Amino acid sequence: MAKSTDKTQRELKFVRDTVESVWIAIVLAFVLRAFILEAFIIPTGSMAPRLFGEHWDLQCPACGYEYAYGMPRERPGQPRRDRDVGHLPTGADCPQCGYAYPYRNYIGGGDRVLVLKYLYQFSSPQPWDVVVFRNPQNNRENYIKRLIGLPGETIEVVHGDIFVKNSHSDDIKIRRKPTKAQNAMWQIVYDNDYQPDMEMLKRRGVKPPRWVAAGGAGNWDLTANQGRKFIFKGGSEDPAGELMFSASRDTFLPHYGYNSKLNESPSIDEDLDICSDLKLSMVYIPKAQAGSISLTLSSLENLFTAKLSNDGSAEILCTASDGTIKKWKKKFPPLKPEKAYDIALTNLDFSIALWLDEKPVIEVTDEYPLNYQTIKTRLAQVPLTVIPQPEVKIAAAGGPSELLHVRLMRDVYYTSSTIENLRRYDPQGSNPLYDYARDGGIVNGSAPGWGTTGNPIVLRKNEDNPDLNEYFVLGDNSPQSLDGRGWSKAAPTLRLYDEYGQRQYKLGTVPQYNLIGKAMFVYWPSGFRLKILPGLPIIPNVGRMRLVR
Repeated sequence: MAKSTDKTQRELKFVRDTVESVWIAIVLAFVLRAFILEAFIIPTGSMAPRLFGEHWDLQCPACGYEYAYGMPRERPGQPRRDRDVGHLPTGADCPQCGYAYPYRNYIGGGDRVLVLKYLYQFSSPQPWDVVVFRNPQNNRENYIKRLIGLPGETIEVVHGDIFVKNSHSDDIKIRRKPTKAQNAMWQIVYDNDYQPDMEMLKRRGVKPPRWVAAGGAGNWDLTANQGRKFIFKGGSEDPAGELMFSASRDTFLPHYGYNSKLNESPSIDEDLDICSDLKLSMVYIPKAQAGSISLTLSSLENLFTAKLSNDGSAEILCTASDGTIKKWKKKFPPLKPEKAYDIALTNLDFSIALWLDEKPVIEVTDEYPLNYQTIKTRLAQVPLTVIPQPEVKIAAAGGPSELLHVRLMRDVYYTSSTIENLRRYDPQGSNPLYDYARDGGIVNGSAPGWGTTGNPIVLRKNEDNPDLNEYFVLGDNSPQSLDGRGWSKAAPTLRLYDEYGQRQYKLGTVPQYNLIGKAMFVYWPSGFRLKILPGLPIIPNVGRMRLVR
């Protein structure tokens, strides 16, 4: 009898412990969700190509390049769920070779991200953080964007870059990105490893970018490994052989393979929005101790050439638009024949840098030939306002060498979009809109977007009530992002007025009390499908799980 009683007590204890454990797990889950971590699903592609909304995962049949293509916001008559049968991603063009995707495919869901909540209660938000916040136009929606401007700053987008002025200074400086954020924001222009089927492109009338030898083949062999390897045969002249990147002007506009060109945003100005913030990279294999490799990029009318010599000398030569020439030199350990080296030249955020094995050999910032005033003056010039497309070149001299994995990337380019349908701010109305009178007059129709060229936005800092501090956010997918540049209304649930009836909220900004937290990790990208259940992406794509930068 005693044994039976002991067994019953043990069973009751087991049940009690199990119930307690379950309740503790439930409570911890709610505490984590409320105060520490919360999961969010990204519905749109405003942060593409870093983060995806509902999209197709495509592989170009002409060149093999894999890319995500966002589902257009309006697709009449077509289901929106990833478990529906495959649909044709109309308007999808390969960002590598331009070939239109011709097949049906399944729609994938948006990335799911973990957001660290209340982080900003203990540390200040930093520029370039990826943040989740309640949409000031509709507080029932959550948005994810990149944090661009902080309280007390004046922000202006000029030629795709971010310029900032602090309240305690009159200096206007470019806002450069941290290395980790910048590495996440590079986007493909052309990767030479993806050689397209030229017959397929010819039938579609598509002419892709390509590398060509100046003046003919000369000292270069561009046919090795189906065109993926460039072989320099050697030559005594300097440079003995030069390669030019041949591409249309459209290649350098801020187009996204993620976006449909059928309904592309009109914010792209084909005369002005030429992106010259570029990264030219490759693997360099010298075959002899004597020799050199040179990389060239241009920005507006300024030309930058970086030369890396096998003997351990490096230089960057800048020929400015006014004809002045500057040169910067540095020594480094000599390169070894037959050894592979990662080299790159970056023209980025008003800086030029030569990289060797992911470390800067020479970096020029303070002496860069452009600044806020010079670029604003250049953009205002007529008829020179049309921005020339960048020159991209590779040259070699001396002993033979080989180049592999030649790739051209571009930075995120923020366009200067407009705000549509502005109306006078009505203090008594339930849907308050912007009163342009404070800036010199009422505007009907469209107006420059907040923080865009010629219309900088001033972010207020409230020392007495930090909850009212103002932030400015933008999406990485600039042409297709509804962000601070274009907000034209405010949710009635915002703190719109103070106790005296004065306006507290400024359109285009995110108040601090609307910040939810910092996006940290993509824990569930769009998954793989089983053949027996092709409509359900139930297998996690572990290879695309990643930190959010």
